[in-house]
Amino acid sequence: MQDNIEFRMRDNLLIKGTLMGNINSPDLIIMLHSGGYDRTEHGVREVTKSSSGTIKSYYNKLGNYEYLSDLLKKDAAILLIDQRNHGRSGKNIDEVRMKEEIRKIDASMSDQTISLIFECLKSNNTDKLSFITNHELKSLIKHPIIKDLSFLEMKDDLREIVQSMIYQNHYANIHLVGTCMGGLVSSLYATQNPDKVKSLTLFSPLFTFGSTFLHPDNEFAEKKAQIIYAGKQFRMGKAVEGIKTYEEIAYIRQFFYENLFALNIPIFCIQGVEDKLVPVKGQEKIFLQLKNYHDTFGLSPVYYAEISPGVHCLYDTIFPSLVEVSEFINSNLQQNDLKRN
Repeated sequence: MQDNIEFRMRDNLLIKGTLMGNINSPDLIIMLHSGGYDRTEHGVREVTKSSSGTIKSYYNKLGNYEYLSDLLKKDAAILLIDQRNHGRSGKNIDEVRMKEEIRKIDASMSDQTISLIFECLKSNNTDKLSFITNHELKSLIKHPIIKDLSFLEMKDDLREIVQSMIYQNHYANIHLVGTCMGGLVSSLYATQNPDKVKSLTLFSPLFTFGSTFLHPDNEFAEKKAQIIYAGKQFRMGKAVEGIKTYEEIAYIRQFFYENLFALNIPIFCIQGVEDKLVPVKGQEKIFLQLKNYHDTFGLSPVYYAEISPGVHCLYDTIFPSLVEVSEFINSNLQQNDLKRN
């Protein structure tokens, strides 16, 4: 079974997703994608632009989450969502700046029409705006001003989604899977709601704050930081980072590691050896310390694996490991615990 599903957030932004698998299971697996991608977690190998349009080639025919869902759909309900400003979900617009730009283009536009534009962008459905003919305004609607990416904002989205799924569908056990950006978001939620999460699976999670954001020591991160500290936004697909993103990371790192170490649930992390965004040395240090801490104090097990060559988010080598990941998640499902007992 597979159904489209929608969630209206506190700021009226619409989150869209897919609910599939054994929806009558007490277990719900929620998968959060990486920045710039969507619910399938389908890694792009190469983008070629020509006069006929943009052509994308992918590492694999199936996305990581499509493949993982196929492995788990008989045993649990699975929710794949497009996080805000990604995929088919709503645009995370900067309403103040958007209104200023709209007024510059058309000073006579009514507040009612501006509100309609915002509503359509937050639902990612601009069909109702066909009456707008001004070329400059149409261009702004097609490429709106987006807020700086906020992990805390997306963590709050996840909180609302979990609450909705528990209330409406009565799921007793939540299992989180996150890649890169989605790995940090799911971990932030888990550390603040440890009683609601039964397992945490991570692919190249954004945990190396120092090298990835605040004090870059690799070429990609250095380039990104230069753009942001120059007062601009850095865009990779639909992921938009800015100075507020960096300020938020400086705040998050003050409490994140301590809360992560205290998180008493099974955790599995897979990291690519040749990851250019999240350096393997930093990630290895974090997870080996986390594993030792859990072992020392008798907390839930922590598993850490490195894959070679393994690019960021592991699009090039992930499929064999997804079988191992599915076995880890499956081992923590309530219905399978009941079978074993």
